[in-house]
Amino acid sequence: MSRGVSRVRPAGGRERGAAAVEFALILPVLLILLLGIIDFGLYYYNDLQLTHVARDAARYLSVGNTSKASAAISGANLVSTVIDSESIVPATSGQPSKIVLHGTYTFLTPLPYFVGIGSTAGIKASVEMRRE
Repeated sequence: MSRGVSRVRPAGGRERGAAAVEFALILPVLLILLLGIIDFGLYYYNDLQLTHVARDAARYLSVGNTSKASAAISGANLVSTVIDSESIVPATSGQPSKIVLHGTYTFLTPLPYFVGIGSTAGIKASVEMRRE
């Protein structure tokens, strides 16, 4: 046995599991960001859809078609949103008709609850349109 021989360790040999540990530490933050983006996007989508439904119903009311206005509201295809109450005020000629819709959006992930927002959020859409 010669004492002058030394073993050379490969570079980075002591850091073999460092990438896995770093990924495990950053993964929860990335998931929180991803889930937050998904929830906020769906909430905003439902807000726009509820406004669109209210606008369609107000347009039907402005031409005097109350039954189609109610059908537009009841046939609303919203993701995870329930329309709680509705106010439909048909008007006479030259006066505005008014529709107020309230919705409750239920978040898909528990992230907003942990942030302090809660598991649901309200959405309101109000439209006035002059009767023709």
